[in-house]
Amino acid sequence: MKRRRKIVVALSLIVSGIIGVYLILNQYIVLDRTSQELGIYEFVSSQADVEVLVEGTGKQNILGDRVSTKIKIVNILFNNTSSNLVEGNEIKANEYLVVHHNRQVSGLQWTPGRSIFSMGTSYKRLKKGEQQTIHLKLNKETNQFWIMPEELIIK
Repeated sequence: MKRRRKIVVALSLIVSGIIGVYLILNQYIVLDRTSQELGIYEFVSSQADVEVLVEGTGKQNILGDRVSTKIKIVNILFNNTSSNLVEGNEIKANEYLVVHHNRQVSGLQWTPGRSIFSMGTSYKRLKKGEQQTIHLKLNKETNQFWIMPEELIIK
């Protein structure tokens, strides 16, 4: 009887350990698959609300299926919003990228983690320290900035 109990306890600990490791890996594994697109997306072209020279910070946030990044404002070229943008400050901007769980896109049901895919635009993420002039669109409903890919900008 004691031997059977030891086996049950050992198996329970092993299963709990495997589940725990899976849950931890599922939270922290993020694969960059931005060279690939998954799905068909249609976007409306529009004029940019803000044009700024920014520097990439390397900070990224994933919330649900959305990806955002922190960018540091180096120079404001124009700002047609009521937002108080200040040179030297960091702002959060959403990116034209989408997140899918690896178990949804891989052949194996139990693959942990998430992958970031392109949404079919020319948008490329800024690397840490890289400077570039970008255009931002303000979503007035959510008060969030979106980094606009070049093909969506009406000049």
